[in-house]
Formats: sequence, C-alpha cells, structure tokens
Amino acid sequence: MTLVSMTAMAQDKPPVKIGFVTELTGPWSFFGTSCVAGLKLAEKNLNPPGKRKIEFVIADDQTSPAQAVAASRSLDVQDKVLALSGPTSSDTGLAVYGYAEQNKVPFVVPVAAFPQLTKPGTRYTFRLEPDAVGWGYAISKFVEKQKPGGKIAMIYSDYALMRAITAGIKYQAPRSGLSIVADIAFPQGSSDATVQAAQILAAKPDFVVVSGAGGFDNTITNQLLDLGVKPEQIIHPFGITTQVINWGKRSVGSYYGTFFDSNLDSLTPEGKTFVSDFIAQNDRPPSYGENFCYVTANVIREAIDKNPEAADDREKFRDAMSALKTKETTSGVPIEFDKNGARMEYMYFMQISDVAPKTYKAKQSFYIEWDPEVIPVYTLVK
Repeated sequence: MTLVSMTAMAQDKPPVKIGFVTELTGPWSFFGTSCVAGLKLAEKNLNPPGKRKIEFVIADDQTSPAQAVAASRSLDVQDKVLALSGPTSSDTGLAVYGYAEQNKVPFVVPVAAFPQLTKPGTRYTFRLEPDAVGWGYAISKFVEKQKPGGKIAMIYSDYALMRAITAGIKYQAPRSGLSIVADIAFPQGSSDATVQAAQILAAKPDFVVVSGAGGFDNTITNQLLDLGVKPEQIIHPFGITTQVINWGKRSVGSYYGTFFDSNLDSLTPEGKTFVSDFIAQNDRPPSYGENFCYVTANVIREAIDKNPEAADDREKFRDAMSALKTKETTSGVPIEFDKNGARMEYMYFMQISDVAPKTYKAKQSFYIEWDPEVIPVYTLVK
C-alpha cells in the first residue's frame, strides 16, 4: 500500500473523539478554563495531513462530581468517545474515575492530584500529574536541603488536594529530620486568617507551607506578610501564573512548587514556542496546568500513532497507553506509566524574583524525582 493510499484511508475515517470533561464554571473554573486554553494550542498541530483526526468534545462539569459523571455518561453513550480526559479538580476527577473504571473507558487525567486516581488495581486511568501526597514528600525534601533540622508550619484550606499534600509532609518531615510546629486547617469557604496567622508567627517556624483555595490563598499570604513573616519563609505547594501575579511584589523571595514553568532553563524548543504562543493568545505565561493539558493531547496522539488500531478499540488504546515510553514535548521530562497508571514523580521548586501586572520572573531552586510509591501514598490518604 502506497503512502498516498494510507494517507487517504486515514483521512476518510471518522475522527477519533475524546471526551474532555472539565471545570468551565464553578469554583475550580480558574483551572479548567486554563486547561482548555492549553488544549486549544495543542489542537493547532495535532492533526497533520495523513493522520487520523483527533477531535476533543468539551463538556462543562460545573466543578460538580455529579455533573462530571453525567457528562461522562453522555460522552460515552451518545458521542461514542474513545476515551475521557479533562478534569483539573480531584473531586470531579474522582467522579469520572469511578465511571471510567466501572465502564472500562480509558481515562487520561491531565491535572488532578488526589492519590486514589491511580490506586492499586486501577486499569483504565492514566495520570500525568504527580500525586499530591508526593508533593508533600517533595516539600519535606526541599526544606531538608534548605535547612537541615528545620521547623515547618502548615496553614491550608480543608480540601482533598490540601489534605493529601499535608499528609505527605506529616509522613516525610520526621524522616527528613524536620519538625512540624503548627498545623492549621480552615473550613471550605473561609475568608480571614488573622488569628491563625498570629498563631503561625508565635510558633517561630523556619518555613510556612501556605495552601488556601482560590483567593483565600492570597489572603493568608498577605496576612502572614503583614505580621512579619518573611517571603523567604513561605512555600506554596503549587504556583500557577495567576496566583503568582496575585501574590504580588511583596512575595518576591518566596517559593512555590511546580511541574512546568515558563522560567525554566530546561524547556525544549517546542516548550519555548508553547510559552510564546500562549502569551500571545492569553496575555500571560502558561503554568503547569496548561502544560499538562497541552501534553495530554500529544500523549493521546502518540499512543494512537504507535498503534493505529487503538483509534477504534478502547482495550487497544488502554494497552497503547500502558506501553507508552516517551517525554513531555515541552520539557523533556519522561512519561512512563506504572501498573496503576501513575508516572514517575517529579517536582520543581521556584523562587520568585520579580512580579509584574501580567508576568513574573522566578529561578529554579530545587528539582527532585521519585518513584510513585516511595512513600505509602495510597494508605496515607483514602
């Protein structure tokens, strides 16, 4: 068969549909809409001539687990998608996970970090983002390097993501020779941390791990700074562009964890193009969420290219994902999934050096890689 005829066959077949269930409205929409922005950039180069077209069918889960299941069912039954993807919230991600595993629908998770998304026995789910308990492990290893024997204070919102992060810190801190001198959780919807910030200051920590949900994260940060906590003492478990900009110049010197950053020196040529194209389209640099959603599209493309039969068969697509050994096209970080659909974990820690109204500068302070089960992530958080 000639290349021309093979190209014609690929183009004559109907598109491969991928259901993309994400948070376009609701409290997590700041992540979901950014994710779609990254996906849209990937779509520009996703379907070159001669290859079977991949089409993403986007559905709003409204940051609601029930709506996420309803959208997944509709995409599965009515749209006949090959696979599901899209959630950036762990709560909606877990809802889609339950549907996908029960109904044997491959599920490629771009940005949702709750450990149980790749718990032992998982067969159809593959996650690009390291699990959040591992983030806590990485934070402890970072503090161990910065100040051996250091003291950590934790102040955070009581969401699944934050509970998982703090579980990892609590497990690893004593093993890294660190002590936890404060552990303060806020009910969901909290808006003031004045009293608790004073309690943090009184505990005299070397580092304060700050993880509030949405705008409350900025509130906690500013109230700590108002009381005299130094920026260099603050560690945010994760930092996306809008967060860093909202922290403002007062936070220059503070740290945040990430899995991709526009300031990294290690970006590939495609990664640099992704950053410049994203800035041109969105008037701000991309964060790791947009990167993971961009990479998700490329990973699906690569799995189908390596096994064209996977485009029409869910089991073969699942097998193609399981066998994948590749790298993020933007950063060169390896992608390979273990038996539960988790990948080798990694994390960067960046220190903010400048903040402007629409951009920021940061430098890499620490990088770490670890096996997904270097700590008992699936028993620490259930």
